[in-house]
Amino acid sequence: MRSLSNRRGAETLRMRGESLRRLCVSASLRLISIAGAGALLALMSHAQQPGITTPTLRGYLDKMGLQYVGHPKTADTLVVPRTQNEHAERLDLYVEIRKDKSLVLTAYAKNKGRFFNLARANEREKLLQKLLEANHRSFSTFFVDAQGDIGVRFTFTTENGVGFESFKVAVTELLRIADQYTPILDEFMRKE
Repeated sequence: MRSLSNRRGAETLRMRGESLRRLCVSASLRLISIAGAGALLALMSHAQQPGITTPTLRGYLDKMGLQYVGHPKTADTLVVPRTQNEHAERLDLYVEIRKDKSLVLTAYAKNKGRFFNLARANEREKLLQKLLEANHRSFSTFFVDAQGDIGVRFTFTTENGVGFESFKVAVTELLRIADQYTPILDEFMRKE
């Protein structure tokens, strides 16, 4: 009797073990499916993020009636030279898409055949103080680049794209500020 009872018990345990194994396999497959679906959704949402592209920027600049050329060293940068200004002889606007998902607008003013450069400043400390004061009040930020040239810039984050109207306002305002500060920067430059 005991052996029959032991056989039934062993059979019951085997069946329960088999059921438990099937349940574990089924649960594992569901988890793998859920994880795979989550990864797929993450990839799709990353791919669907609007961001900004160089062709889109070209379209915006065309719509604004601005002439531009591609930067010779950087495929994701467009250069917009503008000669019709109130104060500056020329303004060079760089429209750059960066890998960190930002769009950087940078403008340099040229006056009397030269860009403004920190090396030509006659009172560097006063010039830098003036620029820092302007940064505190301004829509944009003045800076000195690696070559010592003084520029002004505005940065967009592009995770949700950049609409035409926002781009147009930023470009227009940045160019206005760069032009407006041309005589102020000129005051601080050595007369050569």
